[in-house]
Amino acid sequence: MTRTTRTILGIAISVIALYLAMPPREEWGEVAAAFARVHYGYVIPIAALAVYSIVVRCQRWQLLLRPVGTVAMMPLLSATAIGFLCNMVLPLRLGEIVRPVLLARRTSASVSSVFASVLLERLLDMLTILVFLGLVMTLVPVSDTIRHSGIAFLIFAVIAVTGVVGLQREHPLVVGLMRWLLARMPGNLRDRGEAALQSFIGGLQGIGEGPVLARVLAYSVYLWLVIASVFGIGFWACDLPVPTVTGALALVTIVAGAVSAPSAPGFIGTFQAGCILALGLFGVSRADAVPYAFVVWGAQWLTQIVLGVVFLFRENVSFRDIRAVEEANS
Repeated sequence: MTRTTRTILGIAISVIALYLAMPPREEWGEVAAAFARVHYGYVIPIAALAVYSIVVRCQRWQLLLRPVGTVAMMPLLSATAIGFLCNMVLPLRLGEIVRPVLLARRTSASVSSVFASVLLERLLDMLTILVFLGLVMTLVPVSDTIRHSGIAFLIFAVIAVTGVVGLQREHPLVVGLMRWLLARMPGNLRDRGEAALQSFIGGLQGIGEGPVLARVLAYSVYLWLVIASVFGIGFWACDLPVPTVTGALALVTIVAGAVSAPSAPGFIGTFQAGCILALGLFGVSRADAVPYAFVVWGAQWLTQIVLGVVFLFRENVSFRDIRAVEEANS
């Protein structure tokens, strides 16, 4: 699938998700009235928590990079802020590539080792969300679709974590399977893949130590609790009769699943659809859910753009440089 095709597909999914989630036209007057009731002062703590969540994410990343050396916090913040900016304004979640590449260029770590840490981040995020999903399913009546999706994510997470642990421990079966797959690639790709695999395995060493693993897991849970608190404050901002703790866990779980689908830049459409779907579990009408979905999304979107632009100027990075990173890693 070409880059253009993937971009069009993501935009189409966002448009369809937003269209299906929006209330019928005859309720748009109620939507306008709900927007008028929003307490926009709550945007400030939402924005502050959005920044703080990036700091916590970088603290966890710093710990994950421990096997390849001590990485200062500022390069981590810079790479993460610019990467999130790219996700907000560019298609195909380009920031997921830009972030590790920028960090590798600022440090002595190899790109493959940094990518290994990013993969671990994603696996930890997935496992944490699945734990939250389990809590939500016990506390809130959810549809069979959400329950089945949670089971599918859990199976995938178990397989992925098993593979990563096997590579970290250099288990012969897992390493042999990877080399079997590499052997079926063209010669040039096979050589590059073998070098990347060795670097990847090196980057995984040391993560499984008991105390370090416990800290990493604690950071992951704390990070997603901070993100969940953003959704909780959104209830207050929009005067929604939703229990703060249970509702925040439900929102962060369902929205995380929604934005994992291909979408337009900034997760617009899928984010709003996830919010409206989740709020429906608590009896919130679509007309009342729409302002919530856009206010919580908009506060975080704008915050991440401003922060990313600040670090773009600080690092003297241009979008031309970012495009070069994309082309080099496509």
